[in-house]
Amino acid sequence: MVFEKDTLCGLFHRRALRLGDARRFLSSRFNDLGVLTDEYHHMTWKTVRDQVIDFARGLVVLGVAAGDRVALLSESRPRWIIADQAIQGAGAIEVPLHTTLTEDELAWMMADSGARVIVTSTADKASMALRMEEKTAPLPAIIVMEPWNGDRPGNLLTFNEVMELGRQGISIQEMEDRIDSVDPDDITSIIYTSGTTGTPKGVVLKQKHWMANMKQAANSILMRRQRERGITLTHLVHLPLSHAYGRTSDYHVGGLYQGNILVFTERFESLGETIREIRPNVIISVPRLYEKLYDRVHSNVAGRSPRVQSIFKWANTAGMDFTGAMAEGRVPSLALMLRLWIANALVFDSVRKRAGLDRLVLAVSGGGSLSGDVCNFVRSLGVQLNEGYGLTETCAVLNFNEPEFSDRSLKESTAWRGRLIDGLVNLLVRGQSQGRNPFASLSRICTLYFISRSIGSMLCIKPGTVGRPVIGTDERIADDGEILARGPQVFEEYWNLPHETGQAFTEDGWFRTGDIGWFDDDGFLSITDRKKNLFVTSGGQNIAPQPIELALTAQPGIDQAILIGDGRKYCTALIVPDFEKLFQFAESMGLAASTPEGLVNTPEIQALIRSRVDEVNRRVPRHEQVKYCSILTEPFRIETGELTPSMKMKRRVIEEKFSREIEAMYRDRGGEDT
Repeated sequence: MVFEKDTLCGLFHRRALRLGDARRFLSSRFNDLGVLTDEYHHMTWKTVRDQVIDFARGLVVLGVAAGDRVALLSESRPRWIIADQAIQGAGAIEVPLHTTLTEDELAWMMADSGARVIVTSTADKASMALRMEEKTAPLPAIIVMEPWNGDRPGNLLTFNEVMELGRQGISIQEMEDRIDSVDPDDITSIIYTSGTTGTPKGVVLKQKHWMANMKQAANSILMRRQRERGITLTHLVHLPLSHAYGRTSDYHVGGLYQGNILVFTERFESLGETIREIRPNVIISVPRLYEKLYDRVHSNVAGRSPRVQSIFKWANTAGMDFTGAMAEGRVPSLALMLRLWIANALVFDSVRKRAGLDRLVLAVSGGGSLSGDVCNFVRSLGVQLNEGYGLTETCAVLNFNEPEFSDRSLKESTAWRGRLIDGLVNLLVRGQSQGRNPFASLSRICTLYFISRSIGSMLCIKPGTVGRPVIGTDERIADDGEILARGPQVFEEYWNLPHETGQAFTEDGWFRTGDIGWFDDDGFLSITDRKKNLFVTSGGQNIAPQPIELALTAQPGIDQAILIGDGRKYCTALIVPDFEKLFQFAESMGLAASTPEGLVNTPEIQALIRSRVDEVNRRVPRHEQVKYCSILTEPFRIETGELTPSMKMKRRVIEEKFSREIEAMYRDRGGEDT
């Protein structure tokens, strides 16, 4: 079977047939029974394809037909990808669901999508689906990825049992014919939006949408050369594949298109430890990961001797000067490159190794705004950190701040320019993936200097922006500041919501992103805030909360912050401290605080947080200043409902949950209108 159609499943089977057992594809701590173990287990492309075909055959035996909806309620793991490909191969429509859903939310989405079968990760999730059946019609099948212990109803099967059903019930040839019949215009998935501002909407995404965006997101010079030269990198997968961002970036681009190895980690909380263990080449994450790195390094330096602090400051300045030159299209001087070499030897090399980033080729931040200070700092370490922007409705990627020719009409295929690009790939991709940092060797840094002088001014990347629109995408700013977009990756409809679909587009067919932003003279986009997040104080002042929140969380000791003030006299904030750092501060000050509650009630800690807030206030206009803040004892979490699966704050939920704390900041305060 050739699998010639331009579909996700066609691409997967083409690559799997070509690579077979010669290359590893998926790695995790889950064994062949779906049980979590202490050691890693590796699956080749052939192994994954065999299981995809068997599971797809099992779904067909269970009665899944073309166009049927199959729900997938699972954390990111190899069987998520196997189930996804099997659902596509059966001609069905996948409904990926976030694992943080409540039973009521699960029941609503199952009913709204009309899903007939659900695939779950754990026995707990399967039990949740069984309880949900009490509120909805019974399902023909509930499938669990791990073994099931004890009694069970007749419609519950394990993942392995479904594969065995398939092996006994349908021939491989019949299954391959079904896979080959999947068309680019077929619906691949219905992904429900996070519901930050209301009821979730089912975004209908077709094979052609995903395929277009995958190619758009993998169009940079270095990624094209990686594919052409067959360089295999290791992705550390920790974002939920149920979300469009992680699915496109890690699974589609990294796995299917680039042919990279996907290594799964189980928990975001232990991500730092896993990074040090795996030493990955690619990390696709959210701003919080890089903010944590920034805070950790600066906190460690603050506790060192004045001499160490002075050396770090000097090295950091050298790194910032280099990233500044790259952002402005200036060729770094040889003197600056030599400073960077010394800075690497004195500081950056040890920082990267301690953090497990010494083999990191590419880091990407998305799903929220990243502070310019954090971005520039991470890049100054020699880590290629790029930002992107997009929505579920655009298969995740609209903009990507990638190393690319400033004039896209330039051709890299001339012999001389091609050799220079290959030199960059050797330094920044192949060498870096093997732990040979380009800034750690005098010979490598001189080579990088020579290449930079030749083509460096042609390459353009601007930290602090989300980059230019990806190829084939048009964007413009509406009169009210909203970003409008159109392109082959943009969805066409919400599931069963024709009115909302119409509202999502302008009369001439541009998609309304709901975000406010602006373009600079080079076409790089900066995001100001969500349109629905903007608020007006009772004094008539318009405020975009996101920049102020970013400034607050960039302060040492503050982990999360949400600005309050819509219809109010003045702005206030809910502050979640960085408890690890504050406990260290309390210990150094001899303060008796052993619990988060005790910590935040300590006058010295309250004064410290207030001083951080005042530092931000000094840099913003009076009407944007935070007059009062309430320090919380627990962080905002996905599990407790304050964050979406992509780590965005659910403002309405937070304001309702902490209404007492908010009202206390306005009650009897007597503040002036701002």
